[in-house]
Amino acid sequence: MESCKPVSTPLEPGTKFSELSNEDEKFDTQTYQQAIGCLTYLSVISRPDISAAVGALSQFMAKPSKDHWIGVKRVLRYLKGTLDYGLKYSADENPTLVGYSDSDWAGDINTRRSTSGYVFQVANSTVSWSSKRQRTVAKSSTEAEYIALSLATQEAIWLQRPLYDVGFKIRKPITIFEDNQGTIELAKNAKYHNRTKHIDICHHFVRERVQSKEINVVYCRTDDMKADILTKGLARSSYEKLRDLIGITLNIVI
Repeated sequence: MESCKPVSTPLEPGTKFSELSNEDEKFDTQTYQQAIGCLTYLSVISRPDISAAVGALSQFMAKPSKDHWIGVKRVLRYLKGTLDYGLKYSADENPTLVGYSDSDWAGDINTRRSTSGYVFQVANSTVSWSSKRQRTVAKSSTEAEYIALSLATQEAIWLQRPLYDVGFKIRKPITIFEDNQGTIELAKNAKYHNRTKHIDICHHFVRERVQSKEINVVYCRTDDMKADILTKGLARSSYEKLRDLIGITLNIVI
């Protein structure tokens, strides 16, 4: 792949990977697993911009196909063109912890499960992120977003301790941006109704954290939702905009 042609995004918009159906199209499992292992490490440590692609491809570790391998090679081609890119960190006299939560509803065509994504930043510098397939099938986009918000809330609460240990004073409530109005209403409204009774009760601790003023859920336009890059493939213009917003930039050393 050293002489490969770079591409502008690791995952094309609308890309959906399906399970292997034809044994003739099967790809070598060991090679695939080794590649996914390396890419997963990179996506967790320093490259959140490939998290959505790697997460989608990692679902097929047991029975990879040639199409899945083509997807892996696309990620490698993207990395080839962005070898000098990395997370940028900047100083701020009054750093604030803020989060962004999003979900791609029913994006997995094999299970119809959704993908949760969140990004947390301090002084506009990304310090935590996640792209994770949800454990259950959400019956609506609001439910999928609410489950994602639940994960983001857990992370917001956990992040306070390590940030405090290194000298950051966390101002409460911690703002988490969300682009689904129904989810925001559900997080702030203590009343149950028929359309939301089925949501697992464990996710309703989000509402408790809102009421105790530990977090504040604020609306964000979809175009500015930084966590969107962690849930699905995007068009180049949108992808590059969000990549810049989460702090993945060209590192110029002078």
